[in-house]
Amino acid sequence: MKKKFLALSMILMLTVALAVVFTACGGDSGESGGEADGDVTVWKLAHSESTDTMYDRYAHKFADLVEEKSDGRIKVDIYPVGSLGDTASQVEMLMNGSIQLGIFASSDVGDLFPAVQALSLNFVFSDDDAVNAQILTEGKATDALDEMFAERNLVTYDWFTLGNMQWGSATKPIKTVDDFDGFKMRIMSSPLLTANYEAFGATPTPLAFTETYSGLQLGTVDGTEQPMNAMEEMKFYEVLDYITMSNHAQMASFMSMNGDFYNSLSDEDKAMLEEIKEELRPFALETLETLLEEKTEIIKENKPELEFIELTDEERQAFIDASMPVRDRLEEFAGEEGIEIFNLLLEDVEKYDK
Repeated sequence: MKKKFLALSMILMLTVALAVVFTACGGDSGESGGEADGDVTVWKLAHSESTDTMYDRYAHKFADLVEEKSDGRIKVDIYPVGSLGDTASQVEMLMNGSIQLGIFASSDVGDLFPAVQALSLNFVFSDDDAVNAQILTEGKATDALDEMFAERNLVTYDWFTLGNMQWGSATKPIKTVDDFDGFKMRIMSSPLLTANYEAFGATPTPLAFTETYSGLQLGTVDGTEQPMNAMEEMKFYEVLDYITMSNHAQMASFMSMNGDFYNSLSDEDKAMLEEIKEELRPFALETLETLLEEKTEIIKENKPELEFIELTDEERQAFIDASMPVRDRLEEFAGEEGIEIFNLLLEDVEKYDK
């Protein structure tokens, strides 16, 4: 009898111990979504850039505000690209709920949502980053994209701009359409981006972002299109001789939430996120302006012989004219929904770029 009682006591103690361990390891989730770590709920946020970049600073500001406004009840763990796999893996993890939040460029989800490619057409957005931020956060085009994302269990938190794209060249200055003749331009693998540069007479060359530096160094490609931040952060300027300030395309970016996670949040936490959003918008624009200034100065100091080229109005118009046929082919790349997004985008640009 004593042996049976002792055995039952040991089973009971083991059961209680396992329950404690399970709870401490985050096996439970509360009204705040995410994973529980004792009395603190942890949200996982991944982004598609390295540390101390625009995405990283945005993520850390968001994390700080969440912890502050939840009185420490919620903590946000941040995972830069590579720490949870590549960007495609991050998007997949967000959709299946392995992580709760993600920050991406619109081009990162082009395979899942072809219509988003409408945002990658050349010479559509404004030259003014503040105007582009307004187009992205208040425009009808991104509202329509948000509805498409929601169909795949993604809830858009907010949009922001990573700045305008510029042309970097390792071989010759780019000032006219003819300068692109036979020019091997590094692009992401995208039929629309291919069409963008074929329209200029260039030779579009798909190459992984992480291989761009060596590609420029070895002559596999002659140039690359990047926002100024990336020109410095990835040290591309070291293997470039010219940067044309073309402002030809926009690096539209957004933070997204897993739909199931968002729906599990309390009304209180949803209201908190809306409050944080209003603080993040001016922070994002101010941070972008600061970074662009800092990165440009670093490039000029570290490589003073690198030439910055400004296009005249006539030169810019020639590039715009050469780009127009690609717009006529948009349905080929982005479908009817892409045409809808593009038309809404044109309305947004006309409304806000005054």
